[in-house]
Amino acid sequence: MTIKCKVLWLHQRAHKIGFLLFLLFPFIKGHAQGLLFNSNDSLVGKRTSYEVFKKNVPAFSDHLQIKFDLSLWDNDHLGYIFSITDQQHNSYSLSYLHTDTVGWLNFNIDSKSNKIKIPLAISQLEKRKWMKVTVDLNLAADRVTILFNGRSYTAHGFGFSPALRPKIIFGKNERYSEVPNMAIKNLIVNDSHSVYSFPLNEWAKNGVHDQDGEVVGEVQNPVWLINESYFWTARLVKSFDEIAGLNYDDRRQQLFIFDKDHLTTYDTEHDKLAVQAYQNPLPLVMILGKSIINTKENKLYSYEANRVKENGPNVAALDLNTLKWKVEGSAMVPQQRHHHNIFYDQKQEQFFLFGGYGSFAYYNDFFAFNKMTDHWDRISFSGDTIRPRFFSGCSAVNERNEVYIFGGYGNETGSQVVGGRNFYDLYRVNLSTRSIKKCWEIVPKGNDFVPANNLIISKDQKYFYALCYPHSTPKTTLRLYRFSIKDGSFQLVSGAIPVTSERIESDINLFFNPKLQEFVCAIQEFTDVKHSIVKLYSLYAPPISRQEYLNSYDKKPPSRIFFFYGVFLILLLLGGGLIFFFVKRKTIRVKLNELSARDEELPSCDPDIQEKRINAVYLLGEFIVYDKNQRNVTYLFSPKLKQLFVLILLHSQDGAGVVSKKISSVLWPDKEISRTKNIKGVTINHLRNVIADIDGIELTFLNDTYCFSFSPQFFCDYFAVIRQISKPASTVSIPEIFDHFDLIARGSLLPFIPEPWLDDFKLVYEEALIRIFLPELKKSYALRDLKKVQDITRIILNIDPFHEEALQYKLKGLRRTKGIVYAHKIYSGFALEYKRSMGVDYPVPFDQICAGDVK
Repeated sequence: MTIKCKVLWLHQRAHKIGFLLFLLFPFIKGHAQGLLFNSNDSLVGKRTSYEVFKKNVPAFSDHLQIKFDLSLWDNDHLGYIFSITDQQHNSYSLSYLHTDTVGWLNFNIDSKSNKIKIPLAISQLEKRKWMKVTVDLNLAADRVTILFNGRSYTAHGFGFSPALRPKIIFGKNERYSEVPNMAIKNLIVNDSHSVYSFPLNEWAKNGVHDQDGEVVGEVQNPVWLINESYFWTARLVKSFDEIAGLNYDDRRQQLFIFDKDHLTTYDTEHDKLAVQAYQNPLPLVMILGKSIINTKENKLYSYEANRVKENGPNVAALDLNTLKWKVEGSAMVPQQRHHHNIFYDQKQEQFFLFGGYGSFAYYNDFFAFNKMTDHWDRISFSGDTIRPRFFSGCSAVNERNEVYIFGGYGNETGSQVVGGRNFYDLYRVNLSTRSIKKCWEIVPKGNDFVPANNLIISKDQKYFYALCYPHSTPKTTLRLYRFSIKDGSFQLVSGAIPVTSERIESDINLFFNPKLQEFVCAIQEFTDVKHSIVKLYSLYAPPISRQEYLNSYDKKPPSRIFFFYGVFLILLLLGGGLIFFFVKRKTIRVKLNELSARDEELPSCDPDIQEKRINAVYLLGEFIVYDKNQRNVTYLFSPKLKQLFVLILLHSQDGAGVVSKKISSVLWPDKEISRTKNIKGVTINHLRNVIADIDGIELTFLNDTYCFSFSPQFFCDYFAVIRQISKPASTVSIPEIFDHFDLIARGSLLPFIPEPWLDDFKLVYEEALIRIFLPELKKSYALRDLKKVQDITRIILNIDPFHEEALQYKLKGLRRTKGIVYAHKIYSGFALEYKRSMGVDYPVPFDQICAGDVK
């Protein structure tokens, strides 16, 4: 074999291995969350449209394959999954239609004929229930094959060309605005030679990245599912003027809230609240409102472990079919047991009580309620001893009749007199053998915490999830943690839930809905002995860590180290060796050199140097918030909370505020205003809690208007800048404006929040900047202050990327400082971006734009 043939063979082999690696990367990098589409339930202008290749549409030869995971839950509408348009404007689509009790996927030649029809069972039409779809367009054979649910569906006669530059749009497109209730993830578009993979793990912006972190597509009105796996979604808030208890039935996806006369049910799947009267009143007087659900009997047991007065029933059961209460007993355990654990055995024949606090003591004894004798039997266990505690968390029983008990607060003796401490240990309790095994004990760094009621065991039984918080802090936040059952290693895997726990009766519960694959947090905050507020939040599984969440925002190509080691290891497994490693290393070096050149174009000022980090909000460029302790609390602002905060903040600058109806119409445009009262109240209360640690800003409500009041302690970069640039021309101070240059250089106003109501604010801000900076630019160039020229052109081109005068001055300045070759390089990049965006070549050549002096 000649050297030339060997090189060719090595190149082909490296290409094939690279192709296989690209196919493997989606599985190497972890779980994708996906993109949810605003559907026919939304206004047409708010519906989601995702164009896969916005710039540089690739050509596919022989065949085009589109693979993705699809979730559909639409029982009412016609809608379009995706459409494909070729160069001759021929259009093909995959649509969905629900009729009677069956859904149908249809592949069509648009406006001509339906070629393939695929039935969908009702059981498949559930949110977050993913179905794998492969649509293969064999261009050479003029054939389409769809793989779905393990079956293949084929049709011929489409009139395909042998090569195709497809315009692929999911959701709303130029032809059709109908969009079903759907979500997609793990999108792969390929032919025999090229693969384009899109995990759809984003949470901001409109650009859609491929697997390598490059922006390839564009989406309008996205709903990124990753937000629902990091931020808890507020679902319900309801006040009670009497003691009420709560529990969750994961079979029905319903939260039960029971008081003396009524059962309130909240359907978490369909977001419906209902109140029903009992056949007879609750026969016991509630103190703590504790309960447990027996799914075998379909009953809810309400009980009081202890009370001052011994007379009267202490255990009663509500038949959930008939809503009739029945007294089950009057037994009590010795002393009150605040924040104890309650759980059933595997057969649901007995429920057990462990631990708790009362009468200035912590407890570690077990009791089982005996309905036959109306007695709480003390149960002895062999093996390891669990130290006395309350605020521990426990799991449901598993198939081995075991429960896990984790953490809490107590001490060795049980006496509160000697003080207490936090425990971070895990025990496995076997209810059949009556034995206890200590699994591990850890010493976490940082703030102390206790788990809320209930541990959720992962499906593979390797981990448990616990909702944790510092119980001694009245106003604090809850966070979800994932712990390894094997060794206790743990990771924080959610955003925060603000909570107020002023009284010992306040209770926090963690549940899991296996059908919807979501965590449910139910909080009961007592304001006094009888009055409480119930709040409900949800979080989709699998939850993600803060770092995973932030990484999905800051998409970057893999680092050289990660790439070298990862690719090298995989190549060894595939037998490719060092060929692909060296080929790719050269490519990455070229890209890094390009990035280095770009870095020279970054602002000379560093926005972080003068960044105020106490009671500060930054709206220019990246949205950032600091509290009174200089902590970055941006992560507390979910997309909806950020939208509410910014809406009120910008309208509060002049003291006007925002009327309640406008908040409803902006945040929930698809709901009737009258139906947003509950969710609006939850969101506003959430906002009050989040900003509680930011001094100098307070939310007020007067005359149906929400407004922030400010004191000098509070700082907002946008406010500081707009005050200077909004002055009358005769009073504008250029030196004072340049004192804020670092703030202005951070970026435009909220560039990653594409809300229509923001457009006026952005327009006023940008026009004011250009009005001031353009004359200053001309003056600086005339004075040959070329550094200032570059600073100003960065600002103007950031506002208007194709501003011709700013470009001229920029290139003129660069030609003088860095030479004509460098200036031409910058011009070429500008011209390329212009053509990508405008579809035509930039009309002014480099020689002309740089000829002579700028006028």
